Amino acid sequence: MSHSRRSRPETDRSSRAGGARLTAALPALIAIAALGLIAPGAQAVPKAPSGFLGIVPQEGIARKDTARMQKGKVKNLRISISWESIQPKSPNEFSWGGLDATVEAAAREGVRVMPTLYATPPWISKRSTNLPVKNKKQLDHWRSFVAAAANRYGRNGEFWNEQARAGSNLPRLAIIRWQLWNEPNFHYFATKVNPNQYARLVDAGSAAIRKKDPKAEIVLAGLFGKPKGPPSKARYATTYLKQFSRKVKKSSFNSIAIHPYAADTAKLKQIMKGFRRAAVQSGLKKKKIYVTEIGWGSGKKTNAFLTGSQSAQAKQLGSAFDYLIRDRRKLNLNGVYWYAWKDTDPKGQNCSFCYTIGLFKWNRNKLKPKPAWKKFVKFTRGRP
Repeated sequence: MSHSRRSRPETDRSSRAGGARLTAALPALIAIAALGLIAPGAQAVPKAPSGFLGIVPQEGIARKDTARMQKGKVKNLRISISWESIQPKSPNEFSWGGLDATVEAAAREGVRVMPTLYATPPWISKRSTNLPVKNKKQLDHWRSFVAAAANRYGRNGEFWNEQARAGSNLPRLAIIRWQLWNEPNFHYFATKVNPNQYARLVDAGSAAIRKKDPKAEIVLAGLFGKPKGPPSKARYATTYLKQFSRKVKKSSFNSIAIHPYAADTAKLKQIMKGFRRAAVQSGLKKKKIYVTEIGWGSGKKTNAFLTGSQSAQAKQLGSAFDYLIRDRRKLNLNGVYWYAWKDTDPKGQNCSFCYTIGLFKWNRNKLKPKPAWKKFVKFTRGRP
């Protein structure tokens, strides 16, 4: 596991053609169906609302990546902001350079960034997966870090002001949506799985961001749907959400999130319905839900998250997106982010299914689309 702002959907031009034109076309459509060119009962690919479908990269991205996203009508990008990378040595130094480049590449192409803030630096804790809530000093450092990020990239942020002073024509696509941590219900990202600790982190981080931007949308960490392990290392998203909601200030966040990794769409439906039900039972009925990671790899089928081929990956993406788009209102779903943008070096280090989970093949610096990307843009009505 890695680690949108919705606008009005565009109007389909064909819907403006007028009743007379549609009536005239009916005989032709009937004839085509009779020839077997339209499968009986076949449903059109549903159009995703503008900005509903986003992307999560596994590695750094450049302008060529965001340009391809823009071509495909992808308007939202979820990226990781690793605290230990931004402040590796002390609380007095910030290394924004790499992040500046990513935010700029996205803004140039009209792609809005949602960051995930996580990873405790070594000068606070030996493990980056230890949540910085042990004492007031740790919480103060966390507050300072998230406030600095909001001050740099949020509304009226210093990054945007620097660009303006330099005479840049960079669009001001300020970060307006912030996600606090990643999968705290799984030991890969939280050494000790503890909803009480995460509640303290959210309350503190949210207050710090909203002090800089009162209108900011605070999104909870994406919870891994059904991780395996003892309660100290793994808790189902439904269980964790219920426990967490009893300890946190519900005003501290606007939205909740899930990573419903599943073997297939049938199991995906079970996870999503269960999560929505848990949200309602936890008093979070009005909180919007984001799927901030979902994906299947195209590699050899050695586990539940690998589909066996590129065509099978595309088919599974289509099935999942079809369900999530059609049932978005029932689920109170506000956006879905596919993990991941590109495959990674097969000789590198990665999770078992992450090597081939991308929409583009690993080809060094070139973008070689897989069938999954072509399927993806059918939902956005973009170009591959």
